[in-house]
Order: sequence, then C-alpha cells, then structure tokens
Amino acid sequence: MKPLGLLVALISLGATSCAQATLAKAETLPQDVTKATFHYAPVAPEKVPSFVGDVYFSRSYFEHPSTEYDPHLATASLAMVISTFTDFGPFDETWYQSQPKYVEEYFGAIGFNGFTVNDDYKKSATFDSLGLAAAKKEMGSYTVVAIAPRSGGYFREWANNMHLGDGSKSDMMHEGWYNAANKILSFLDNYVTSNNITGRIKLWMSGFSRGGAATNIAAALIDNKLSKGEKIFSNEAYATREDVFAYTFEAPQGANVYSKSIKAPKDALYNNIFNIVNPLDVVPKLAMKQYGFTRFGIDKYITTKFYDPSNYAEKRRSYTAFHDIFNQNKDVTIDRSDAFTMGGFEINFLGGDILAFLFGNLLSDNELYEWVEDLEDDTKANYDANIATSILLEELVARIGSRDDYVRDYQTSLESVMLLIQNEASPVATPMKALIKTVLISSVVKAVLGNTDKAKSSMKQTWGDDIGEELSKLTDALIGPVASIYWERPNELLSVAGFVPFIIQNHYPDFVFAHLASQDSYYIDAYNEDRPSNEKISVAPFFDNADYGRMKFFGYNDIGLRLENKDGRRVVSIDGHYLGKSDVKSCEQGYAAAYYSYATEEKMELYMPVGRTYNISMQSYSKKPVHRCEYWAYYEYFSPDNSGRVQVEVGHYKESAKFASGRHKFDVAIVK
Repeated sequence: MKPLGLLVALISLGATSCAQATLAKAETLPQDVTKATFHYAPVAPEKVPSFVGDVYFSRSYFEHPSTEYDPHLATASLAMVISTFTDFGPFDETWYQSQPKYVEEYFGAIGFNGFTVNDDYKKSATFDSLGLAAAKKEMGSYTVVAIAPRSGGYFREWANNMHLGDGSKSDMMHEGWYNAANKILSFLDNYVTSNNITGRIKLWMSGFSRGGAATNIAAALIDNKLSKGEKIFSNEAYATREDVFAYTFEAPQGANVYSKSIKAPKDALYNNIFNIVNPLDVVPKLAMKQYGFTRFGIDKYITTKFYDPSNYAEKRRSYTAFHDIFNQNKDVTIDRSDAFTMGGFEINFLGGDILAFLFGNLLSDNELYEWVEDLEDDTKANYDANIATSILLEELVARIGSRDDYVRDYQTSLESVMLLIQNEASPVATPMKALIKTVLISSVVKAVLGNTDKAKSSMKQTWGDDIGEELSKLTDALIGPVASIYWERPNELLSVAGFVPFIIQNHYPDFVFAHLASQDSYYIDAYNEDRPSNEKISVAPFFDNADYGRMKFFGYNDIGLRLENKDGRRVVSIDGHYLGKSDVKSCEQGYAAAYYSYATEEKMELYMPVGRTYNISMQSYSKKPVHRCEYWAYYEYFSPDNSGRVQVEVGHYKESAKFASGRHKFDVAIVK
C-alpha cells in the first residue's frame, strides 16, 4: 500500500473470553433454513472479545444466479470468513496445527465435509504466505465447493499489503494480492482434483480485508477464464459464471483500470462479485484510486448519516442491537465508530502551539480526540471520517508521486517495518497505534525543527535499533509529504490522527457482522421474536453508491449555506453577503462542508452524495471592486485516457446547474 497505507496494518483482530451470542429461532424461518453457530476468535483480547454467534444456512442460497445479491448468503459468507481467524498464542507447533479448528467447526455445522487446509495455514506466517481452507457439500445435481483465505491473525502477511509493485508482474494489479489470488486458484484446482469432484460445481468464495482483496481478484480471474471458454479445473468438473458466488468484506482495492489482459474492473462480467464496504473504514480506500486501483464487481455500502440522513437513525438502531449481541465488551462501543469530529486550527496556532500539541498529546497516553473536540475556531468543517481520510489520501498521493515513485521511495521501508513489528511476540493493536504516532510526530518534527538526529535516536530508544532504523528511513521519505499536508490541510491531518482508534473500529469484524445481521431478515425476525412493538427493529439494507461530488467556492465574503426542498427538488443555496454570517451545516442534512476564513475573503468546499439531483443556486457579493468567484464539482472517474471531461459555462449572479449521478468529471465556472 502506502504511507497512510500504514492504516491498513492498523487493524487489531484478537480474542480471549468466549461469549455465546444467541438469538431466538424466528417462527418465520423457511423450513429449509438451518440455524448453526460460528466462532469468532480475534487476536487483541483487551479490545475485542471472542464470541460464538448464530448463522443461518440454506441450499436456496445457491439456487438463484450468482449475479443476484443475497443478504442471507452475505451473512453466512462473513461467518465463514470470521471462522478463519487464528486464536492468540502460545505460537508453538501444536498451536499452529490447531488454528483451522474454528473454520472446520463452521463447515461441519452447516453440513459441509471434505475439510482441507493448505500448509500455510498451519505454520508461522511469512511475507507472502496465505492460509486457505476449503470444504464441499453435494446438493443434488451439483457440488458446492467453499473456499476462504485466512483473513485475520496472520501477522507478517501484513507486510505484503504494502507490496504494490510496479504492475509489470501483475497486469497492473496490486502485486501482493495478485500473487495471493493465484494461490487461491491453484489451491482450488488441487482441492477439486484431489477430492475427485466431477460434474457441475458451484463455487462459494469469500474473504475479509486482505483475504477479501485476494478473493476479489481470484473471482475476477475465474470470471475471465470462463468468459473465454477456458477450464478452471484440471479434471472434468465444470462451472459457469453464474455458478461463482463471491462475497468480500472491507476488501482493499487490488484491481486496476490499467490492466490489459482482462475486462475492465466494473464490466458487467463481474456482477457476481459483491463487496461489502463501510465508507467510514479507511482500509477499503487502499491501494489508492489515483494509481488506478479499484475493486472488481459491485460494491454495496453500509449506511452512514452522510449518505442516508433521513433513515440513518433507524438503521443505526438496528445495527446497535446486533453490535450489543456480538460484542460483549462494553468498553468497545459503536458510539465513536461514526462520530468523527473535525477540529479547527487557526493559522497562528499552527506555529508555536503545534509542538505543545504533538508532545502533550501524541506522546502521552491521553486520547487525542478529546483535545481535538475542544478546539474552537472560525475555520469550520463537518466532514465525516470517509471524507477526511479520502482527502488525506488524495493529498498524500499528490505529494508521493506516481506508483513507480511509491515503489522506489516507500515500499521497501514499509515492508521492512511491518515485517519487524507484525510478529507473534506482540499483539497487533498496541504497537500499531504507537507506530502511527511515531511516524506522524517524527515526520513533523524533522520537517518543522530539522532535528533529524534527535528523532532518529528517539525512535531507536522506543522501538529498538532494527525497527528504529527502518522507521527513520520511512520518516525521512515522509518529511516532505507530511509537512506539506500539515501546512495545507492541518484540520484533516490532526483530526484524523486524533480519531485513529475510532476510525479503526470500523474495520473490526464484529462491527461489520453487526451491520450484516441488520440487513438480514432472518436475524431481524429472530431478534424481534417476543419483543414488544416499541422494541422491534427493522431491516437496514445497504446502498449501492458511495460516490460523492466535491465543489470548491473561492472569492466569497461571508458565505452562507442552506439545503432546501423546493417543488420536490433538493436545492443547495450558496449565498454571500458582507453583513451575513457563514453557516456550515451538518452531515445529517445530506451534505458536508468546510469553510475557511481569511483576511480578505472566504473559501468553502461542499461535498454531496451522487445519485440524486441537486440544483446549485448561487448568489455572490463582495467588498472588493473587482470580484471573481468560481466553483467546480467532480465525481470519481477512472479512464486511462482521461476522457469524459465536461465543461460548462454559466452566468454569474444566479444560475442553476444539475448535479446528478454519473461517473464523470463535471466542471462549472462562474466568472464576472
């Protein structure tokens, strides 16, 4: 991945106590649905507890085309993947041999047999290892073959996340995950042939995080082979594209729009691949879209208040109910998972006071977010974690340079640091949180104070000579980018740093499973059984588009912002007046904004979800005798030749321009 790709390695997946998270069996369940259990064993016992949860399974999940999204199969798929997580310690040979026990139990509970794992699953992880598990179930005229990569508790495999490569060995895809995907294909073929499975096969593939990225690419490679009439098994077994059921969860982006040997990532060929994504989770934003990275197939998004302000409160109530069931550790709550707060930092603060901020907060055990929340400033922003982290990644890539620049200047240092830190001797959570702080502080201190020797000495004292040396190389490379972002985007950089622990929570598997259960009617019905009407919850379906447009407004004085409904249309009014007071509204109202006040003028950035039609109504005023203002908006758009750009000129004082869905750039300029 990349520097902020350090966040990809942040996720703590851990366990100790085991609680039974049970639901009543709803009377409305179809007769062919089996209720079973799965075991979640994370790696950070002080953060997230182990639990045994309910899961529902039915043959009917595979009786429809794989291109039809099935919320029940999605939940069963996540249960399968969660079962692959390794337990915690003691990391001896007996322990390694026992690690597939939970996924084997899961397959047995839903009636699968022929359980097999590869050698990587039963030994200490390496840079390019990939634990894999498979099982099968005969269902009349076909056999379902399930395959899942170990998706948590794999330690040194984290370093492989940083291995983008230059694309020459992976058809421009993420090289680390591309290689992992090919391991899946080889393991699958060996499983089918060694078990002498013949006739029609339906593939059930799933993965979480790194495992999701590998599964996403593997399923796409299978789709391409089948579309060309190529065999995917060495024996006489066969499958069609409609027989490939692939579900991934919080998967990073390993596909690439610049690939030449396969169909484009968003081609309809991949409509049998479903990726469940939480927009507030930074991991699915990596590797960065600026290098052409994306996912194969259809992304389905967990609800946030930015995208669904009208229904968010009710959907969150459903999610909360299941989170309380599946996470028995009340110290890890959902309260902060979507409560990211932007702090404001005045220009005069950014000088001397920054050192007090860094050494008084980042170097202490105090939680940064409490300090960030207390900041008051005329610089206002109401971004959620999705927007703030997206902005930082965009700014970071702009300063790092090209993919080749990343590989040359950052990749080796990131891999080396991760290999040294991610080992069985130390759980993931604590060192990774400290690592983020170390990199941020040292990069800023080196850039602002120029004191490289002291920063290097401090890192070696904290982390030891080997890790300290690699961290020093990494922060040397990061000095320029971090310092530049710090001066231009202090709000985003320091606010995200303050809320790192809570942003990471959005990647916890138990958080994700609570969302999956809330969109599955089997869980909803079981939860509502025997509850009074005022305590019942409703299904919280996912949505299919998490694109947003961004507009920038320059040259105004005293900007005001309103979102109104006029004749059934959403109208965003941007007004300026020297007697007015700027007002930045909240995400609950359907958009997010940032407002910057300078001595001579103001600037505003406005973010709105796509998939809706807006009218942008503008009126401008100025104290200056000559006034110029402009705005532009865009959607994320991938095109190797950068085509599809549309430019529109409109009048100055009051005009309307449609801001509708579409994956293209759309620029509007207003000039007096």
